[in-house]
Amino acid sequence: MYNLPEITESTEQLEKLVRKEKDAQIQRRFQMLLLLKTGEAKSRSGAARQLDVHRHTVSDWVDLYEEGGIEKIQEVEDPGPEPGQESIPPEVMETLKKRLSDPEGFGSYKEIQRWLAEEQGVELPYSTVHGIVRYELNAKPKAPRPSHPKKTSRNK
Repeated sequence: MYNLPEITESTEQLEKLVRKEKDAQIQRRFQMLLLLKTGEAKSRSGAARQLDVHRHTVSDWVDLYEEGGIEKIQEVEDPGPEPGQESIPPEVMETLKKRLSDPEGFGSYKEIQRWLAEEQGVELPYSTVHGIVRYELNAKPKAPRPSHPKKTSRNK
């Protein structure tokens, strides 16, 4: 069982912070502190249930509070790239489309990933390369997979 931090703000201060906070994410963090301060939640998982968030989320918030108090708990990290942000520049995408339409194409998604990194200077995780090629471009690597020897001898 993890120890809960000592919450130095008064119940009144926390109630005021909850009421005045406009950002819902920060407001929930204040609410968590209030639940722990008043004893309405006796544990991190208890607070998580009441706030309808994962217990790891509450643990992260508690860690932030322990690290830097009420100021630190108000820091919200960037969520990452915007949806629809282009991983591959348009000119590289055109080159990739042409290359995928060649009869030789690529032997595998790994090969496409390597080609993007070495030839085009675009480093991407395998999953991103696979998603773009397979689902955005509706393409697949072209190289035929080796067939099993028994299959080919039966078909002759």
